[in-house]
Amino acid sequence: MRFIAVGDVMVDVVCDRMPEPGARVHGRASVRAGGSAANAALAASADKKANGCVLGRVGDDPAGDLVVATLEARGVAAQLARDAELPTGVTISLGDAVVADRGANAAFSPSDVPTRLQADALLVSGFALLQDGSRDAAQAALDRFEGAWSAVDLASPKLAAGAELDVGATVVLATAAEAKALTGLDPEPAARELAMVFAVACVKLGADGAIAVRGNDFERARAVPVARTSPFGAGDVFAAVFLLRLAGGDGLRTALEHACAAGARAAGSG
Repeated sequence: MRFIAVGDVMVDVVCDRMPEPGARVHGRASVRAGGSAANAALAASADKKANGCVLGRVGDDPAGDLVVATLEARGVAAQLARDAELPTGVTISLGDAVVADRGANAAFSPSDVPTRLQADALLVSGFALLQDGSRDAAQAALDRFEGAWSAVDLASPKLAAGAELDVGATVVLATAAEAKALTGLDPEPAARELAMVFAVACVKLGADGAIAVRGNDFERARAVPVARTSPFGAGDVFAAVFLLRLAGGDGLRTALEHACAAGARAAGSG
């Protein structure tokens, strides 16, 4: 099964502690390939039945080299344009606080997207679709996709508010806050309203699991408890696994259960 993720590709710098203003603390830090699209493609490639591919843009710099090497070493086909002027995007996590510089992601353009995208599933990040600069490239990916299952995973409540989502995708995924910002409704009625636009609507509820609507079918799955949580990647992993399961023929509840389990593993390993 071929899976394509489209959107932001970053270098993640993750620190386990947030100092008080003006203070210096000792902690642990790690540097790794990240960003919504990269995280999703990595999750797909972890499935023995799937081949993950990522489309995006990184800088022509050592950070971009690190991202490409990491993705390819883990089985992801990294179809990434290299930007000669803008650097690779960087996300810095200090505990629960996050600072992001999109860098070359903001210059992701339709020319970076193949004229035909043939795959079983396509996942487009809301960070790419709902922001200036990369919006046209993300929409081009949806327009050029030749397959049955395409999805948009919303990026943040701020970006989701007032967003136009009649973009040709079959699935939409949102957190409760994103769904609220988009529809003004609580999770279940929000999912039902979104399911009038998309074939499948899924709302991620964090520690309360997730819900999804497909036609008249409403399903809920419980979250899997984890010892600790990381702010990076769990939602991206959830989205990738949910979409892959649907594309593979699983029912809504089974897809939700597998996605919740995968998201929990990602949160607990960060």
